[in-house]
Amino acid sequence: MGIRYWAQPLPAHLVATAHVNPRLLHIDDDYDEYLWSLMEDDADGRLQWGSGRHALDLDKAFNDFQRLWNPSLPVHRPAFELVRGDVTHTHRGWKPYYGVIDPERIGDVRDDVRATTDHDIVRFVESGAGRYSDEPESYGRSLIMHRRAMVAFLDQRFERGEGVLYTIG
Repeated sequence: MGIRYWAQPLPAHLVATAHVNPRLLHIDDDYDEYLWSLMEDDADGRLQWGSGRHALDLDKAFNDFQRLWNPSLPVHRPAFELVRGDVTHTHRGWKPYYGVIDPERIGDVRDDVRATTDHDIVRFVESGAGRYSDEPESYGRSLIMHRRAMVAFLDQRFERGEGVLYTIG
């Protein structure tokens, strides 16, 4: 099974809670009802590959996007905020990473994801930096579809004034 990436909308009134302890939101009735209403909305429309309008599943591709939007470069890439983090190993087992993007950061993150072109992704995979460099054409198409799903997901967050809560675990 391995490590996976899953992102969901974060309503503005729950951002403070998410910054203190994002795990609390997984048992919060208010957040649960909010997500259920969004799932019903997703069921009424056409879904993007890899996600719905209100959920983003990057599976293991998040790691390639981390390398593509490398934070060690001299210029800060807002897109990295969508994939920052990794699981950590503790004496009690693996601990997932929870990331929070505030509503006021969504526009910058979305614009940077959108600025990443198909050509940027193809060049990244062809350079051998991608996870599956033995199938560069197929994997490049997969990453391009993931990027398109990110843009669609972030467009919805921006329109609705929401943030993002994601888990890598």
